[in-house]
Amino acid sequence: MTDTPKTNVAVNAAKIGGITAVVPLLFSAIPEPWSTVVASLIIICGGIAAAVPAPTVGSKWTAPYKLVSVIGLNFGWAINHISGRVNASQGPVAQDSAKNKPSAST
Repeated sequence: MTDTPKTNVAVNAAKIGGITAVVPLLFSAIPEPWSTVVASLIIICGGIAAAVPAPTVGSKWTAPYKLVSVIGLNFGWAINHISGRVNASQGPVAQDSAKNKPSAST
């Protein structure tokens, strides 16, 4: 029998450790006044991508939204992606109560 939960924890710990080692290394390569600008840009773009819903397919705003999302490191399990995913251990997705209400004519 494999030890999958422990393996997942080890893999996640390695990812976090790698990120926390690489980010300061990258910022040390940027001249001092610019590292604050770069960090602020990442934070602002991440906030915009989390607060603004994705544009509809074919919209002229799709490319700028994707650019802002990438700059803000908004990919994978980022905040605006979590609501669309459900962990099987949490049970089924709750239905919207407005959709399940019977209409007044029935």
